[in-house]
Amino acid sequence: MVKRKLLRKGAWGMCILMLQIMIFAGCSSQEQAKGDQDVTEKTETETVEKVSGEKAGNFNAEGLPIVDEKVTFTIAVEQMSSLKSAAEKACVIDTEEATNVHIEWIEIPTSGWSEKINIMFSTDSLPDAIIGNIDMTRNYEQLVALDDYLEEYAPNVTAFFDTRDDYPQALRAPDGKIRALPNGDETSANMIDSLFWINQNWLDRLSLDMPETPEELKEVLIAFRDQDPNGDGLQNEIPFTFQDAWGWARSIENLFGAFGVLENDDHVFTRDGEVIFSAREQGYYDTLIYLNDLYREGLIDKDVFTLSSDQYAARGASGDILGLVAGYRSSDAGVYDTEAYQVLPILKQEDGSQMVGINNVTKTGGFVITQSCKNPEILVRWYDYINSSLELALEWGRGAEGVAWNIVEVDGEEVAQQLTMDSEVLKANGGYSSAAEYRAAESFAGVTPSLYRYEYFEKQIKDEDIRSEAIKEQIPYGVTGLPAGTASQENEEQRSILLTDIDTYLKKFVADSVINGIDDAKWQEHLDTLESLKVDEYTRLCQEFVDSMAE
Repeated sequence: MVKRKLLRKGAWGMCILMLQIMIFAGCSSQEQAKGDQDVTEKTETETVEKVSGEKAGNFNAEGLPIVDEKVTFTIAVEQMSSLKSAAEKACVIDTEEATNVHIEWIEIPTSGWSEKINIMFSTDSLPDAIIGNIDMTRNYEQLVALDDYLEEYAPNVTAFFDTRDDYPQALRAPDGKIRALPNGDETSANMIDSLFWINQNWLDRLSLDMPETPEELKEVLIAFRDQDPNGDGLQNEIPFTFQDAWGWARSIENLFGAFGVLENDDHVFTRDGEVIFSAREQGYYDTLIYLNDLYREGLIDKDVFTLSSDQYAARGASGDILGLVAGYRSSDAGVYDTEAYQVLPILKQEDGSQMVGINNVTKTGGFVITQSCKNPEILVRWYDYINSSLELALEWGRGAEGVAWNIVEVDGEEVAQQLTMDSEVLKANGGYSSAAEYRAAESFAGVTPSLYRYEYFEKQIKDEDIRSEAIKEQIPYGVTGLPAGTASQENEEQRSILLTDIDTYLKKFVADSVINGIDDAKWQEHLDTLESLKVDEYTRLCQEFVDSMAE
C-alpha cells in the first residue's frame, strides 16, 4: 500500500514535469529544461529506491513476517533473572520466528539501571530501543517521534488507544509528540498501595465490631492495649504501627481521608480538576490532632518515625503482638498469619462520606525507540505484534501456557485463567523455588514490552484474595493526586526544586506534631512556613501540569 501511494505520487510528479517542459519550452533553453529534468528524475529515483529497498523490498507493512530477511536490533532491558537470559525465553524465540526480527538484548541489573541508562543518554551511546524507566522530561529529544509510525504501522495499538480516555495523551513528550509506548501490567492491585490490616482474631476475642469511624477505631485500639487480646497475660501488645506518613505501602497517608484530605508524595490531590495542597487544609490539622491523641494514649508504636524497612518487616516476628498495621499486605510488618488480618474499611468522615487516595496506574511509557535506530517502522511493527493478542501478552508477561496460565472462554469472550503453580509444577517446569522466580526467569514480568491491559486484568480468572476484594470495594471512593503523563522540562524542574524543601519540612512537621502535639499557634506558624516555601507557586505548577494533560 505504501509503495503504491508513493509510486502514484511519483507518476503524478512526472506528469507535472512534462507539462512544465512543454509550457516553458519557448522561453527556456534546452539546457535549463534538461537540468530541471535531471533534478526531478534524480529525486524520483531516490524515492523509488527508498520505497523498494526499505519497505517494499525487505520490510512488509502488513502481515508476517515483518521483514523477509532477518534484521537485528539492540534493546536495553532490566535484567529480570540470572537463571535465564532474555534471549533464552520462549516468548523471544517465538516472536523472532513469527516476525524475523532478531533482538540483541542488553540486560542491565536493577541496581545499576538508572546509572547505566543515564550514561547511555549522556554519551549518545544508545541502543535501538529501551524497555524500562527513563527520564522522559530530559531525554525525549533523543527518542523517535512515533506518531506517524503508529498511524501507519500499528493498527492493534491505535485501536486500543481509541478505547481509552488516557491514551495517547499520557504518552506525549513535552513537545506534544508520542515518544514512548506503554509496557508492563495495568492492574487495579496497585491503585491503592497502602491498606490498614486489623487483627480479626483480637476483634473476635474481645467481641468487638469492625470500626467504621476514627472514634470507633480509637475505642478498638484502647481495647487492644488494655484487654490482653493475645491472651499471654502480658501488656506487650502494640495497638497500631506503621513506618511512614506517606510513601509506598507502609504509610498512613490514607488515614487523612477520614478528615477530608489526602496525603501522598506530591502533597496535593485533585478534585473536579482543581489542585489542592493537602498540608494547609483544615482536615490536615484535624488528622494531626487525632494522631497525637492516639500517640499520647500509647496506642501508636512509639518508634514509628524511626523504624527502618528491615525493622518494620520484623515488627511482628516476636509473636502475636500487633493490632493494626499499614502495608501492601500485613506481612510488610512481619505478620505472616495472613488469615488473622482483615482489611480495615475506609473510615467515614463525620458526614458519613469516604475518600481514599488512589494511584494513577496508566502506563506513561516504558518502551522507547532511540534516534540510533535506522528503521523505527520495523520496531513499531514488532511492538504492535507483541501487543496484538491476549495470548502474547500472557506469554511475554507471565510465562508458558498450561503452566502459568490458560485462556478460557467466558460468555463468548477469551479471558486469562491464572494457574496455581505448586512445588510439583515448578519442579517439572525448570525446578524453580517459587512462582515469582518462575515468572522472572520465563517471562519479562513487569518490564515486558507487552502491555497487560487493565481489561485483561479485570476479567482474569484467579484466586481472589483479601487484598483484591478490598481494593475493588475502595476504588469507587478514590481521589487522585497528579495525572499520568510527562510535564515540560521547565515545569518538572521547578516543581522538583520546590517539592524537595516542602517534603523535607513536612516530614519533620508531621512527626513532631504526632509525637509532641499541635495547637492553633503552631498551626499558624506551619502555614507561615508553607508560604515561605512557596507552596502557592508549587500548587500553580501542579495545576499547570494537570491542565496541560487535560488539553
